Amino acid sequence: MSSRLAAKSHLDPNTTSCVDPTLDNHATCPRVRWLSLPFALVAAHVLANVVWIGALLAVATFSIGAAGSTAPAEVATLARRVYLRLAVPAFVASFTAGLARILLDPGAYGRMPWMHAKLTLALAVIVLHHVIGARVRRVAAGNAGAARGLGTLAFATFVCAAGAVMLGVAKSLP
Repeated sequence: MSSRLAAKSHLDPNTTSCVDPTLDNHATCPRVRWLSLPFALVAAHVLANVVWIGALLAVATFSIGAAGSTAPAEVATLARRVYLRLAVPAFVASFTAGLARILLDPGAYGRMPWMHAKLTLALAVIVLHHVIGARVRRVAAGNAGAARGLGTLAFATFVCAAGAVMLGVAKSLP
């Protein structure tokens, strides 16, 4: 590695940054290997998270609206279908890609304090995912009262997901 470059391996094994601001960064910084396995795993993880969290928030919104609709069972059934066909597969894809990326270099990620915070937020979202899924199942089975509190659970999901995004973005900035 050139003396003009500083490896930030203590922050993220995927990034490096130029330390000389007078240099043309596009010409001198190492480029991301677009077809590398780590890049593909991170991209898959981020894409799956977008689908997962979006589907989970839609499921909660549909379920909340089911109680006031003229056909609550049908609305709740739609919410359950979105949960099973979008949220669950996206969760599995996100978890698998994220775990695979960590396993490629567990020592590096183990030394990153931000990763511990991000994983804590991710664990909270996983718990909320299962709580929302159980509530939606009960609403679809005819228990409209199970929708109570779903707005709060959806908001908590959004806040935890946003926190994980903020940590992921902040660690990648120079």
